[in-house]
Amino acid sequence: MTYHRQTIVLAFIIGMLGAAATGRAALTAREVLIVANAGVVDSVELAKLYAQRRGIDVKQILLLKMSGGTDITRENCDKQIVEPIRKALRVRGLAGQIRCICTIYGVPYRVRGPVDDPAAVMYQNVKRDATKTHYQIAIDHKLLTTVGIEFPKPRTEGIKPLGLLFAPSMAAPTEPLTKIKTLRDDIDKLLAVKQTQVAKIADPGHRKIAQRQLMAMHFELRGFKGLINHLRETRPESEVYVRQLQKQLDNANNKLAGLRKRKLSPDDLTAVIENMRSASGLLTAGMYLDQLKGRMKTAQLVRNSVASVDSELALLHWGKYSLPGPARNPLNWRTRPPATAKVARTLMVSRLDGPSRADVARMIEDSVKVEKTGLAGQLYVDVGGPQRVSIQARTAYDAKLTALGKFAREYSTTKVVMDTSPALFGKGDCPDAALYVGWYSLQKYIDAFTWKPGAVGWHVASWEAVHLRDPKSNEWCVKMIQNGVAATLGAVGEPLLTAFPEPVELMEMLMTGRYTLAECYWRTIPHASWQMMLLGDPLYNPFKARPQVKLKDLPAGLAP
Repeated sequence: MTYHRQTIVLAFIIGMLGAAATGRAALTAREVLIVANAGVVDSVELAKLYAQRRGIDVKQILLLKMSGGTDITRENCDKQIVEPIRKALRVRGLAGQIRCICTIYGVPYRVRGPVDDPAAVMYQNVKRDATKTHYQIAIDHKLLTTVGIEFPKPRTEGIKPLGLLFAPSMAAPTEPLTKIKTLRDDIDKLLAVKQTQVAKIADPGHRKIAQRQLMAMHFELRGFKGLINHLRETRPESEVYVRQLQKQLDNANNKLAGLRKRKLSPDDLTAVIENMRSASGLLTAGMYLDQLKGRMKTAQLVRNSVASVDSELALLHWGKYSLPGPARNPLNWRTRPPATAKVARTLMVSRLDGPSRADVARMIEDSVKVEKTGLAGQLYVDVGGPQRVSIQARTAYDAKLTALGKFAREYSTTKVVMDTSPALFGKGDCPDAALYVGWYSLQKYIDAFTWKPGAVGWHVASWEAVHLRDPKSNEWCVKMIQNGVAATLGAVGEPLLTAFPEPVELMEMLMTGRYTLAECYWRTIPHASWQMMLLGDPLYNPFKARPQVKLKDLPAGLAP
């Protein structure tokens, strides 16, 4: 997939060709293309079962020869899945008919990212340097505590290397290491304390050793700048030496200024850290690397070209687009492109997949059966977010889940159980579970539910569909399917919290009984070309026979 996401593509589209186009009729069997792995017997047989249960024409079943397993390279995804689907739609005359693709158990579900991504290489370099620097600061902190207490004979004439001014037998720092900011604050206080202690040492030989250690510490931890300040405060007679240091400080700062005007490369990173250490010391370099690592981690997650196969298939007709990061989903009801924007087609994609063939067959059968009578049961909403998430993010997402519970209580007859405590629902707490949304137990399913046949729900956490076909996995997607849900959704990587659909929007739209699972998901998922995927029969409409919400009660614009 060699791509450039053009501005015109990003601006995109909501019009006549989108599956959620205003006034468009509900998704039908005629508009679904089934894609199965020709080399996997179970995949072929499940494709035929699904087509038979939904009355889908055999010409809408596409059996492709593709790599086995769960992952596929981008090159093979292009050659074995994307291009063959495009060709089949064209040859079979289905290009203008198909609005949705249903991938089947046996089709790889995750596209691996390239191993030579320059941003990924740079991120690894930053992580390596940050770890190394952090460890050095932790060692220096331990050395500093011995100043004025231990007086080893120096093994160097100057103040470098630092270690030769201290006893060689010091134990390594205890891991996990104290956070850099905490170490920095403690070191700042300790330097002042030690300066006072050293001045009071009566033995001239010991005092001289401690003074050299302190000078070395100031230079190591605060660079030329810190050493200059220390000398001016404690040794006014050393002004000639200070002027020499000031020239070196100015030189290092000038080099830094030049480097910061350029785009950071691995070589530049090395030069930046070297000059930063010279000018302002190890503490400043450590804080810089720690902050840079945090920024690059978030950027790398966004750039990461690991994606779900299904999310890429949604953009089958887009042409060229860039892979790093998510693409804005033009089917999302909140997308508001200019009226004059070029219309391009975006497909809905859903997957019938899970830990075993039997699980997938059961999902198919339950969806068809329950749709005839209507899904009945309780809605469970678990509001208490994880404490490790920032207060702002936790409060914002808890508010979204709370909004779902309040809406369902006010506008539907479904019984709602909403837990607002920090703890999640416990084992056996959720009988007759028809619907569920909650967070956050990472890759650790909690057996709280007795699922009703046809149940729909999801758990908001990362990596909950990474090992989708591993029956032993404790990820939520795996266990929810094994325990009886007909439909769920999850991520094949770290999609970030903003990648999930708005809980209240998806659920309230589904509860009208007017729209299929695929329509509700693609109407509310923010991104395509990303790491999320929908698991379930795309044609499943659990409330078709017993609607729970009226169209007039939906937010203006949500209904197609």
